Amino acid sequence: MRLNYRVIRHTISIILLIIGIAMFFPIVCAVYHDETVPAQGFFFSSLCCVGLGALGIRFSRYKTTKIKAGESYLIAFIGWISVSIIGTVPYLLSGCGYSLSDSIFESVSGWTTTGAWVIPFETLPISVVLWKSITNWLGGMGLLLLAISFFPVLGAEGQKIATAEMPGTAFEKLASRTSQTAIISYVIYIVMTALEFLLLLPTNLTPLEALTNTLSTISTAGLLNVNNCINLHMNTYTKLIFAIFSIVGSVNFVMYFYICTGKWRKVFRNTELRVFLGFILVGSIVITGSLYFSGGHGSLLHCAEDAFTQTVAYSATSGFEVDNLNLWPSLAKFILMTLIICGGCGNSTSGSIKIIRVVIFFKLIRRGVYKRIHPRAIKPVMLDNHPVSTTTASNVTVFILLYFAVFVFASIVMSLENQDMETTFFTVLACISNNGTGFGKIIGGDFSMFSPFGRFFSAILMLGGRLEFYSIIMLFSPSFWNSDRVRS
Repeated sequence: MRLNYRVIRHTISIILLIIGIAMFFPIVCAVYHDETVPAQGFFFSSLCCVGLGALGIRFSRYKTTKIKAGESYLIAFIGWISVSIIGTVPYLLSGCGYSLSDSIFESVSGWTTTGAWVIPFETLPISVVLWKSITNWLGGMGLLLLAISFFPVLGAEGQKIATAEMPGTAFEKLASRTSQTAIISYVIYIVMTALEFLLLLPTNLTPLEALTNTLSTISTAGLLNVNNCINLHMNTYTKLIFAIFSIVGSVNFVMYFYICTGKWRKVFRNTELRVFLGFILVGSIVITGSLYFSGGHGSLLHCAEDAFTQTVAYSATSGFEVDNLNLWPSLAKFILMTLIICGGCGNSTSGSIKIIRVVIFFKLIRRGVYKRIHPRAIKPVMLDNHPVSTTTASNVTVFILLYFAVFVFASIVMSLENQDMETTFFTVLACISNNGTGFGKIIGGDFSMFSPFGRFFSAILMLGGRLEFYSIIMLFSPSFWNSDRVRS
């Protein structure tokens, strides 16, 4: 296959430039807190990224932006591999002696908003903690989407690239041009981030703690519990803010555009949003009852508070925890596991299968039952009063089958780590859903018990889950590299 190398180089160069600029904030933080070695590491990394990015943009100009559909997935793959490698450098140059496997794991976990960790937060320099929260924020919405918004030179072809990166059944345009859609999405993202930060300032969290946790919760990456700050100040108000903005980050961003343009009816009638909020409501009620009647979890109000917060964290794949979930009843744990698998809405910062796919999948099952009873009936699958195309239905079915196939294969590989069954299964689920935590030994997102191989394999699963597997699996398909079989 003849690849448009200029477009690929140009896009990657833009990403390098953005990352280099983003490192300016950790540099300022490191200087302010007298972290000399991390400051030097960030400065060197930023200088290289900005220099290489500027040179790449200068010498990769092109006359045509025509790219094939397969190339967009290749761009997404190369882009995310690049940011994962670049994100490793600040950990290696922090002067704390972190190993390569630990640094790669932390970098991938940050960019994919998984929230898992192998390096205890209290050992991380403050500037590195800020860097991880920045990677959470940038990775939540997507770097390729940011590149399209700032550099709209890709034109109509930018939609193909955005589709390869954004999670869900399809990339929904909010304006006539993809670059305008990207700008609108990021403006909404920035406004919501600023609002959460302002609401956290009245708490006992320091401004830096409020900022880092704002960046990580709005991107559904979890919480950065540095020096036990979250445990010390996790009151009802703080829990509510974290929960609400985890929901905000996991709702389809198109809904916010409808709200801003006064199209409230479309918001209220949106099936995916109603099902998502319904899952949270029902899950919270069931878990509240489970906790209360099992005893030992406090009053009914306290059980409801923890149940709601935890339900939201797992539905949105934020993955943070407010209690030791290993002590929770089996019913509550099963509900949370189901919510992890379903995930949040499409075109959001959340991970896993996505509610829109779950809805379509169950509608396909219902139609299959109906067709068994009435073989000659013509019954399309309807979603929000629109028929679901055969292509979309097929893609949803294939993705869900692929999701569970990867889960089974990855569980077999992770079993080589010789952990107990619960830890093995939830390790894989935490990675491919980008939830970052689960039950067993990985409670709280702690992956430090795994060998370097286990950590590296977990990083691959996190990256695969963020890109929804296709961008990686496609590279192993012979038809991808055969130009006669690839269509635009």
